[in-house]
Amino acid sequence: MTQSELMRSSMFLEKDIDIVLLDMDGTLLDLHYDSHFWLDYVPQQYALLHDQSIQQAKSHVYAQYKKVSGTLSWYCYDYWVKTLGLDIHALQHKNKHKIQWREDTLWFLKKLRELNKKIVILTNAHPSGIALKDQQTQLLSYVDLTISSHQIGVEKEGESFWQAVKDQLDNDLSRAIFIDDSEKILTVAQSAGVGYLVGVNKPDSEKPAQLMQGFSTICCFSELF
Repeated sequence: MTQSELMRSSMFLEKDIDIVLLDMDGTLLDLHYDSHFWLDYVPQQYALLHDQSIQQAKSHVYAQYKKVSGTLSWYCYDYWVKTLGLDIHALQHKNKHKIQWREDTLWFLKKLRELNKKIVILTNAHPSGIALKDQQTQLLSYVDLTISSHQIGVEKEGESFWQAVKDQLDNDLSRAIFIDDSEKILTVAQSAGVGYLVGVNKPDSEKPAQLMQGFSTICCFSELF
């Protein structure tokens, strides 16, 4: 039986998995909040601050994003406060009504509890963002542990992040499943020896589904059962 076939079997999570590793934004929570905040709202605020057109502001802000994409700075609110001159910590609260669960996340987390699985969030999100999202959803009450790349000092895209996770959990992750909406991060997790990997093909409810070449994907967690 291939890994893909195994993951589609009804007893897979119960018998073959000890630890469930979950991304937060785009996996547990709808990525629409983050997409709107960073791609629309932040450039709008930059345009207002500098009396620019929205097109000018987007061109500048997006260029700054591109410089640090995939690094810890890209995920760091403090970096963007310094780089853009905007109080990201305060601005995020203006859009908090957009923070929402993905379709069947709550059902899935409760199901994992029934199966007595250890549930760990692995996220690149800044602690300030995690706190706001927990305030809106009480997300952290449904999991055993949250590990942020900001705690470790390395982004999830880095190999040393995964070694730090193994050390912290005291586990080689061979009987772990990791679910994420980033194919790049799934690839690094695969190289690190994580046993089972699943992609999320529709992280943003307002955008079309995405394709992944190297991994099985799901839209809803119920597909794992």
